[in-house]
Amino acid sequence: MAAILKTGQIACYSIGDDGDVEAGVDKAYTVIATAGNTDIEVAHYANNGISFVAPNTVNDAGAGLVTILATDRIRIKGAVNPANNGVFNVLAGGVAGTFTTVQNTIVNEGAGTVVSLYKVAALSNEVVQDTKTGLMWARYTSNGLRVGVLSTGLLNWYDVATRFTIYAGANTVSVIMPGNIFRITGGAALTQFHAGDCIMAAGFANAVNLLPNYYVVSAVANAGNLDITVNPGNEVLIGEGAVGDTIYLNCRSIYNYAAGANGGALSTYTDWVPPNDAELVMLMHQEAPNNLPDAIAFPGWSTGYHWSSTTRASNTIHAVMSSFSGAEHMITILKTSAFLTALVRHP
Repeated sequence: MAAILKTGQIACYSIGDDGDVEAGVDKAYTVIATAGNTDIEVAHYANNGISFVAPNTVNDAGAGLVTILATDRIRIKGAVNPANNGVFNVLAGGVAGTFTTVQNTIVNEGAGTVVSLYKVAALSNEVVQDTKTGLMWARYTSNGLRVGVLSTGLLNWYDVATRFTIYAGANTVSVIMPGNIFRITGGAALTQFHAGDCIMAAGFANAVNLLPNYYVVSAVANAGNLDITVNPGNEVLIGEGAVGDTIYLNCRSIYNYAAGANGGALSTYTDWVPPNDAELVMLMHQEAPNNLPDAIAFPGWSTGYHWSSTTRASNTIHAVMSSFSGAEHMITILKTSAFLTALVRHP
């Protein structure tokens, strides 16, 4: 007879099989109480219509700032003047065309270059090691963190409405292999690409080169061109000549959240990912009334829905998510929906 898989779940055999028997491998966790918090920067918006007015005002001709809310912390990248780049606390927001900052350090700068905005939130460095499966979890999820549209920790899986054009140039983008490089011909002076961003390209013939959420490792000038090295995860890019024409910054998704954790080296690690559907199931305490994970290892875990990284095979605009409320354990829903996310490592 095959051994029970080490999922951390108890298998219940019905009468007529082994009798009313429960067997399996009990859950066991070790909490690693690493001190402090790590700032996670979640890409939120990008536009070439953003301008700055001293001493504390950010304007946007594209009217995309309505989801920048009072008390948010915002990282600004890509401004020409270094004084306008950095982390700012939002004094007044919720308006499409403008927000003001607590800090009075902004200097005058007109629109023209692509500027990217990130919501910043501090996540505890405490982690939990599952001693049965070997997985390591961030002890706390995105619940309550000031990220996403509503600054409540809810994020989409992927939404075309929250991707923003950061480069457009007809037939100037090629894929260089080996190396997983998006090369922009003549783009050496471009400043809108940042390590940790999740990008996608358009215009290529090979579908794998068009997938979303490739992580930017570096953007380096090379003989008059810009070489953007990406981490494609389990995919392998396919070499292609300069036929691509657009590169987008994907924002407000669970992959931006993971990228922020890796960019900040949450608990010293840089290989966090959203969990797949099976990994989320492993956390569930199926014999508890609400199937929340172990309360000592994971205090304050929300009963809300949590995204997995798993796409529904029969309908790829949906992804699998898990309820910790005792209701439907696993369901699929549109990737454009906003829910919580956890983070896991595979040591």
